[in-house]
Amino acid sequence: MTVFAKRDRRAEIDTAIDAVTSSGSAGDAVRLAQLLTSAPPNLLTPAAAASWASSLPGLTATVLDAADFGALSAIGGGSSNAPQMVRLDYLSASPSVALVGKGITFDSGGLSLKSPAAMQSMRMDVAGAATVLAVMAALPAAGCTIPVTAVLPFAENLPGPGAARPGDVVTAWNGTEIQILDTDFEGRVILADALALAASLSPSLLIDLATLTYQAEIALGPEIAAVFGRDDRAVERFLAAASKAGEPMWRLPYDERYIDQVRTPYGVRNHPLHDSGRAITAALFLGEFVPPSVPWVHCDMTGPAWKGDASLDGATGFGARTLLRLLLA
Repeated sequence: MTVFAKRDRRAEIDTAIDAVTSSGSAGDAVRLAQLLTSAPPNLLTPAAAASWASSLPGLTATVLDAADFGALSAIGGGSSNAPQMVRLDYLSASPSVALVGKGITFDSGGLSLKSPAAMQSMRMDVAGAATVLAVMAALPAAGCTIPVTAVLPFAENLPGPGAARPGDVVTAWNGTEIQILDTDFEGRVILADALALAASLSPSLLIDLATLTYQAEIALGPEIAAVFGRDDRAVERFLAAASKAGEPMWRLPYDERYIDQVRTPYGVRNHPLHDSGRAITAALFLGEFVPPSVPWVHCDMTGPAWKGDASLDGATGFGARTLLRLLLA
């Protein structure tokens, strides 16, 4: 009989948190992001993610009332593991930089159910939030001198009794109506609440990381992240940090000629009703929750966030080195 080695994944994450909060190094931040993203979804539930985020020393953590966030609550409503909205403040509640990460701890597609094969690796959908959490953990020990705030929405997207239905209309934190036409286009919906909250803080720079669209990977392959933004200077600053960090990224057009695929007479819809250009229309959807006055960069890292098959610990921690390079410059 084969005797398998026992593995304590919770202890591994705790150890990684201790390491990055002591060293502040990019390598330790990447390791924490990898462990969180690769963690089984029955371990990294929304509540567990919020608990680990709240344990980070040197940060002020606030777990907000998810009921105040209609978009997040709609996507997380099908799971017995309630959604969580976490805010982390470093140095000040008035940030120079705000970070947002997509935190879907498992994505079944909801009622717009994925195929079994497509579902296998969907614990990776927390990669954006896991990476931002890891970066925030590093900031105190790294000696970051600017105030930074992170807004992290965590949810499971499951087809339970309270799940959102195609056709539902929900209200985001900023009052914008969102028509949910496809519950498997859930990431942009939870990011709507988080981006609106982060933008309300009037940061000098707002960045979101997300495994948002497979079309970003179709366009650029599995190793290059797609970058969007309205503010050229903000995008150039982010891409320069990525280049120095050695993380391949490429700018795609934020082109409002497709905005009618996103807007409705009363708000926005989460599905563009077109098969092409979906990485662009996803960015346009997010832009509806960030005022033009806020310099904002959207990074769709669907391809490089994971390497290998679904049975592996395939998370790469992509994005952590770029964010730290930018914040510590």
